[in-house]
Amino acid sequence: MVRLSAFYKSIFRCALAALLSGIFAFNTIAQSAKNRPKTAPDQDFMYQYSIIDALMAGVFDGDLTIGQLKKKGDFGVGTFNRVDGELLIDKGHVYKISYDGSVKEVPDSDSTSAAFVKFFKADTVIHLNGPGLNYEKVQEQIRHLLNPNGIYALRISATFPTMTTRAEKPASKPYSSLPEHLKHNQIVFELKNTKGICSGFLLPPYLARTNVPGFHLHYLADDHKSGGHIFNFTADAVTVEVDMAKGFTIENNTNAEFGKVNLQPDRGAELKKIE
Repeated sequence: MVRLSAFYKSIFRCALAALLSGIFAFNTIAQSAKNRPKTAPDQDFMYQYSIIDALMAGVFDGDLTIGQLKKKGDFGVGTFNRVDGELLIDKGHVYKISYDGSVKEVPDSDSTSAAFVKFFKADTVIHLNGPGLNYEKVQEQIRHLLNPNGIYALRISATFPTMTTRAEKPASKPYSSLPEHLKHNQIVFELKNTKGICSGFLLPPYLARTNVPGFHLHYLADDHKSGGHIFNFTADAVTVEVDMAKGFTIENNTNAEFGKVNLQPDRGAELKKIE
């Protein structure tokens, strides 16, 4: 009987030790989790401020500053308030290509009415070569290589014998639609033998009415003396850095005009004409 009691006492002591050990381990894990630095938010998403249909309809002002935009991505495209030129972000620097052809880096205090950005990290690099290579053929080859349902940030670098771009003059109130504004306020540049980068996105059709489906690229010369929204180019060879996004986040334009605009009409046909 004594031996049996001692046996149970031994079991009890072991069980108590295990329990206390478990409690201590749990507290240690909990304390460790409490002291562990918070995980940074996942940055592998495209972020956009406003939607393309709002810009098409004439919502030309926004409240998002360039300083705030930089926190959402270090790469991308867009425009500024009053559609005052083309916006391009590369490696965290934000540039404005103006209607007079000038290029300047803008202060954080400037604001945007529409921008599409991402923290860029290439998943793959594509090299395209061949005589007669142009923007259309580059698009065809990239589409052939990538999944049509994906969201891709693209950074294309090359020397371009020809490059056709545009930039807009700033609008004045009362604002018209974007297509109407561009009829008389779009300046086209025919650049020759320029070296630089084409930055932007290739987006699937299901993003229509929120963004530009297909290719949307802006150009910045390496010498920062020219650029703009790309219409066409020629090249002997291009290097395409591709960063596939996991998804996208949309923040509605916070300007009061966004709440007043009619977003019912489908402006897809108009968008194709100006892109």
